[in-house]
Amino acid sequence: MDTRTISVKQQLDRIIESGRLSHTYMFEGDAIETLRRHSEYFALSILGDTERNETLVSEGNHPDYFYLRTDETSIKKEAVEDLVRRMNRKPTESEYKVYVIEAFEKLTPQAENSVLKFLEEPPEKTIAILLTIDKSSILPTIHSRSQHIHIKGETEDRTRFLEELSDAELNTVDVLALNAQHVKDLGENFSALRKAATGFSSKWIGNHPLVLIEIKPMLDICTERRDHMLLLQLIDGFVRQSMHASLGLESYRPFDGEQVQGNNSVKRLAGMLEEVQTANRMLQSNVHPLLVFESMVICSKG
Repeated sequence: MDTRTISVKQQLDRIIESGRLSHTYMFEGDAIETLRRHSEYFALSILGDTERNETLVSEGNHPDYFYLRTDETSIKKEAVEDLVRRMNRKPTESEYKVYVIEAFEKLTPQAENSVLKFLEEPPEKTIAILLTIDKSSILPTIHSRSQHIHIKGETEDRTRFLEELSDAELNTVDVLALNAQHVKDLGENFSALRKAATGFSSKWIGNHPLVLIEIKPMLDICTERRDHMLLLQLIDGFVRQSMHASLGLESYRPFDGEQVQGNNSVKRLAGMLEEVQTANRMLQSNVHPLLVFESMVICSKG
């Protein structure tokens, strides 16, 4: 069994054993399949880990358990209203009622506001488990009412739908724990974005005089804000691997096989990583991406 799985299950077990359950948990990670498995495990632990409950939960027939998901691009208000009606009934089989909303980031603004009202005044003995692979689009007020549990996707879950990627690209996705669904949505653009990120990072680390020229073509590959965030993850990984190489460490290789420089000042590389984090915060504050990346390069020069 994967040690990550053991660690997460131990964390969830401790929550149950404490006897102090929160009304709302947000499971955040990079692979929805992993989050789905852990949410079912947690729900079953809350409802009571009996053979009967396990059968009813796995079949979707447990009267005190509701799993909301959709294959469409959004979860609408009507689906949330149906969930609320179900959860307002008293438990019949167990002490608690538990509901799971998969891909919470899919909720329309109207649906999200309906959930928020329900979270603000939940019925007694009702537990919400919200699953998300893109927490940045969720209302801050929902974040503030949730106990966050970060769950790194298991390798098989993260890469099973990415057969079109090369082994090197799959390795990048796995080591950096990239959002597999986002990578899949990008299609061929992921390969182009990865190549642009490595080219830019190499020039940035090498203090190339024309590195600023690399920024706009790189950003042209991006079509939405989360693409810019992914781009920063790739750059962060490349710089971090260079730092490991400079320290003589080979354990961290998201860009295995790429030309990564290893004779740079660790202090300078650490400063570059700080600039990446600053760039991340600027993007979250809706600063124009071109200004963000230019500032990242210019500020790293001191």
